[in-house]
Amino acid sequence: MAKKIGILGLGLIGRVAAEKLMPEGYECIAVRRPSTEDFPDSGGRLVETARELAAASDIVISALPSVEASRLALEGPDGLLAGAHAGLAIIEMNTFPVAEKESIKALVDPTPASIIDCPVSGTQPIIRAGNGVIMMSGDEAQCEAVKPMLEVICPKTFYVGEYGTGIKLKLMINFMVGANTVALAEGMLFGASMGLDPELMIDIVGPSAAGSTVFNIRAGIIKDRKWQPCAGPSKLLWKDLDIVEEQANALGLSAPILRLCNDYYKKIERAGRLEDECAVVYEILEAETKAAAE
Repeated sequence: MAKKIGILGLGLIGRVAAEKLMPEGYECIAVRRPSTEDFPDSGGRLVETARELAAASDIVISALPSVEASRLALEGPDGLLAGAHAGLAIIEMNTFPVAEKESIKALVDPTPASIIDCPVSGTQPIIRAGNGVIMMSGDEAQCEAVKPMLEVICPKTFYVGEYGTGIKLKLMINFMVGANTVALAEGMLFGASMGLDPELMIDIVGPSAAGSTVFNIRAGIIKDRKWQPCAGPSKLLWKDLDIVEEQANALGLSAPILRLCNDYYKKIERAGRLEDECAVVYEILEAETKAAAE
């Protein structure tokens, strides 16, 4: 079993991955940054460059916030690929455009390392509860080789097909989560405007045909207006829905619900609410309703 796991990007997903892996005997390694200085306190190890990370690892999980950060970490004399070695498996967990995923694979293929596309669906609390989903795509034998490690992070880990299938599924899921969140917010505002008690809506709508995982997670947040603290800040969907819309444009899709949904996350950004829970779209809709009535 591969024991040394490099984590390239110790953010929301990278942190919870290390949190799950280290108690199971995996050594987790990250690159030293101001935001990672505390990592040794929880049992992790730090190295100075991405090149050193690759050289010290059997598997590297890439979980970075942007395409720019990924390219910076991969390329150059101190980049991850400069330290690539035979047997190194790179697990691409990033939510990037499909074309960028292919570009990353094209960078890795000439090196001794291998790469698979494995996006994860789920926030930190969902992953901690064992309900996150990892979608492995790429060479099936390579995916099966790392599956036991990935199942420590998310027991719901599935092989979904050739490289890139995982990110396509992730983009579809993120669109549906975003659209469901906007629909939930509008539905609860509709109910509240008719005088329905929020607790009644939660008790009755949850088990009905209109109930969903999104409803179960976010209806209570809307009722309490508990936008902070949160594990699913709006900035995540704000970023990802642009990627989804870009893909829809490339496919020539009309995608009217997607475009409307993305527009509402842009309104959240303009309102300065990106650090608030995604369900804060309720207050954006509420403000529009009040403005229309004036």
